[in-house]
Amino acid sequence: MKTGAAHIRAKAVVYARVLLEAAQASDQVFALTGELAELLAAVRGSLELRNALTETTVSEQTKKAIIAELFTGFAPELLTSFEVMVERGDLAVLPRMYESYVDLAEEALGATILDVTTVVPLDDELREQIRGKYSSQLGRGVLLREHIDPELIGGIILSTHGRRIDASVSSQLEHARHMLSKTY
Repeated sequence: MKTGAAHIRAKAVVYARVLLEAAQASDQVFALTGELAELLAAVRGSLELRNALTETTVSEQTKKAIIAELFTGFAPELLTSFEVMVERGDLAVLPRMYESYVDLAEEALGATILDVTTVVPLDDELREQIRGKYSSQLGRGVLLREHIDPELIGGIILSTHGRRIDASVSSQLEHARHMLSKTY
């Protein structure tokens, strides 16, 4: 019999594989990594949403309506998978499913997905510099998933597979503030 963690991992892989197959059929493998990340962030960021989707007194029809309203414009494949997870009471599997999906997507695409966060959109030259540098470091192609965050002030944050390089002005200022507060 599988332990709790092993059971969750196994479920996550099944959900991720089903979603990947649907994404491949519609040529949306890479796009769904971003939408799935947004969906996960929304669920993690809202206790009210998590409660509504897990509460047994809320009808399945109401849960589907909540999902449809909050995630308008998301790929139907993703919404269908998410609705099934919610219907089966597997919302807690979502973080692991996201990780599994990204791993499977990277394998299918033959590239590593690198999240790049900046204050302004990247230009083509910087995009190519980042791809070139990290392709050689990682030994495979790199796909950039770009994010804009005006709170960074300047600089860049790169992340993949739980590793993060934070060269943003806001983090440098926070580090300086922290160091100064310890000094005085």
